[in-house]
Formats: sequence, C-alpha cells, structure tokens
Amino acid sequence: MRWLLRLYPRAWRDRYEEEMLAVLEDHKVTLSTIFDLVIGAIDANLHYVGLTDEVMNVVNRLRSSMVMTFCAFMLFGVGWSMLQRLTDPMNTFQAAAHAHPELSILHSSVFVVGCLAFSALFIGGLPVFWISVKKAFRKRQRNALIPFWLSISCLVLFALATGTLADWHHIAYAESHPFSFIIGYLMVFSILLIVGTISVSLVIARTEFELSDLRFVLIPEIVILFSMIAAVVLSTILIVLVTVHAPQLFHSQDVSSPMFMTGVVLMTFGTIITAMALRRGTLQRI
Repeated sequence: MRWLLRLYPRAWRDRYEEEMLAVLEDHKVTLSTIFDLVIGAIDANLHYVGLTDEVMNVVNRLRSSMVMTFCAFMLFGVGWSMLQRLTDPMNTFQAAAHAHPELSILHSSVFVVGCLAFSALFIGGLPVFWISVKKAFRKRQRNALIPFWLSISCLVLFALATGTLADWHHIAYAESHPFSFIIGYLMVFSILLIVGTISVSLVIARTEFELSDLRFVLIPEIVILFSMIAAVVLSTILIVLVTVHAPQLFHSQDVSSPMFMTGVVLMTFGTIITAMALRRGTLQRI
C-alpha cells in the first residue's frame, strides 16, 4: 500500500509513513480501508501543516527574510534620497530638463518607483510590526519592548532634528557655521537611522510569530524588489544622461557628482540584499 501513501504530503509521509505501513501489515486491507486512506490523503493535503520543527523553520526563514528586506530598504532609501537632490536648485534643473526632457521623465520615474517600494514596505511591514508590538506587550517581553521604545525615540528625535534644520535661518550658530550645522545634522540622522533600523529589526526578530501571521509578506517583498530594480536601472540611465548632456547639475549645489554615484551604489546594494532576502523567504515546500 506504499503507493497509496504517496498521495499524502511529503511532511506527513516523513513522520507517519512507516508507522502506517506497519499498521496496514497487521490488518486486512479492504475497499473500505482504501477509501479511508484516500479521504485521509485529501484531508492531509488540505489541512496538514507538517512537523513542528519544519513549521518553525518556515517561520524563521520568513522572519529573517523580512528583517533583511527592511535593512536593505533603509540602505536603498538613503541612496534614493541622494538622487532627489539632483533638482536642487530647481531653476538649473528645469533649464536642463527643458533642453533634454528625458531627464525630467527619468527623475520623476525614479521618484515614483521609490514611493511604490516604500508603500509596499509600509503596507506589508506595518501589520507585522503591529503584531510584534502587541505580542511583546501581552507577554511583557522586555527584550522586544526595549528596542520598540528605542525605535519610537529615534523617530521623535529625527522629527525634532528635521524641524530644527527646516528652521535653520533663525538659529545663530547655523547662520554663522552652515557647513558644521549640516554635517552635524547628517551625523545625527545617520546615528538615528542605524539605531532605529536595528531596533525595529530586533523587535521583529524577537517575536514568536505564527505561520498565519506571515503568510502574506512575500507579496510586498516581490513588489519592493521589482520597484528597487526599476529604480536602480532608471537612476543609472539618469546619471549617464546627466553626465553626457547636463554635467552642470553635478556642480550646481553644495554637493558634487560622487554623492549621486554613491546613491546609485547604495541603491544597488540594497536591491541585491533584497533579492537574497526574497530567495530565502521563498520555500519550495511551504
């Protein structure tokens, strides 16, 4: 009757096949027995979730995939933000875009696909983060609650620092030392970004998820990855065209071309890590 047991899922067979064969050898196999085995196979394929350790392996891989994607997106986001400086000052960019309309089209396209990636991260990640926080409060997990409050603190400090930067004309030190003020803001931003990213990752990594909590995370990850790939390709073409047709855009602001090149490199690295994360979260036997 081993051939009939092939109708059952592999995980079921790995655990129960030998026991079931031993039982069938000790009993007379009738048409009713075959019917029961077929019905059992249908039920197992519909409802059986496999061994506990196998389910936990699926959960762990999905969870690590989410953490990798989140960290990669932060890296991608920094590079993507650098590319947005290309339009500053706006009048110089508009003059170049008037002569070469493809520059404006490419820059807008990079902005749109970047926003699409962020939206997918927000839609897919916020429910998971909410589940993590809810479980941490319910079980009073200090190892998850501490990084949660730390991530909230980073968000508040970032809002305060950005608000201060927006009002820098009314700050005496910023008026007299603008370069030092900007460098200070960038250092604070970098520290908050790193600490906040690690904190959110720890909250997710320390949560005991159910498989049902994570079953839809792959769809947003796929959207994020393809948006990232599109952004990298479009950004590369944009930088090449700016280099050929409008190099003045690289030198018309308080930064130079290396910053934009660095932005594309960071976006590329973020995309590669996201592809690795998606591959890790895609299981053939899920």
